[in-house]
Amino acid sequence: MKKAFTMIEMILTMVILSIVAYVSSSLIAKTYIGYNRTNTLHKANTKVELALNSIANRLSYAIGGTIVKRKSATDATIASISAAPSSYEVLEWIGYDIDGFEAQDRDNVLNNGTPKPQPAWSGYCNVNKSSATQIATPGSDLTFENDIVNRLSEGKISRLKGVAIFFPNNYSYRNIGYSGTLGGTFGIAVVQDFTPSTTVPILKIDSTKSWKKRVTEHYKLAWSAYSVVPINYNATKKTFDLELRYNYRPWLGEQYNSRATKKSILATNISVFKTYATQNRVHVKICSKEKIGIGKQDFTSICKEKVVFK
Repeated sequence: MKKAFTMIEMILTMVILSIVAYVSSSLIAKTYIGYNRTNTLHKANTKVELALNSIANRLSYAIGGTIVKRKSATDATIASISAAPSSYEVLEWIGYDIDGFEAQDRDNVLNNGTPKPQPAWSGYCNVNKSSATQIATPGSDLTFENDIVNRLSEGKISRLKGVAIFFPNNYSYRNIGYSGTLGGTFGIAVVQDFTPSTTVPILKIDSTKSWKKRVTEHYKLAWSAYSVVPINYNATKKTFDLELRYNYRPWLGEQYNSRATKKSILATNISVFKTYATQNRVHVKICSKEKIGIGKQDFTSICKEKVVFK
């Protein structure tokens, strides 16, 4: 006849099973915590990298001398990027139209049927054929450029009206319209219309603007400014979101906080956003603070910095 378990045997069995369960649960918990931390770091790393790349890609075609910083989203006081005190938060710049400069119109082809290596705007100016009311720009396809800018601005710009022309040494951040108190738009030419001539295309400019009439052989064409703005500050977590703003023209009195300005969230839960310049380089640093999910104060942070050469 088979004997039943004694009380001591049952107690020993329960103790052994409890020890095994405790060890197993501890291993599983540590594995889960490690996985969760690694996964959170990976997500934070990806988020910061994407935000940095998005900013750097646009900064790479910023027009020299137009990169500025503001103390806050509500403060109109601005300074050149080279000043870069830590109290400045908003980064702003004007970017030339890289899409039109590098575009090729497939309707314009060579005899063998391949696209011409011709941009929508060439960046070249015929000084002898230009005046205070028009800019002659050989090698440009202004009809194509108008189509590109119209689509990029979501229909806000037509006939290139309001597009700006930047000639070297004509402007500084103080005379391109960032703030009405800084002296207006003395350094740029504002397009009113164009003539798509097959010989020398003409950009018709606003002769009433008090811009310096120093036309040079090279120019850059811009249809929008850009800004990176910290928003939704959380005093408890000490984090904020980063927002990209675009499709606005300071030289026409439009500002980055205008109601019609386009907005796009770059990243959330950001703890640090710093920018500064050294010689011909612009540095952008972003730190993200992410909650791991275990414990009220269990956070992990990751910081990255990217350099844009200008």
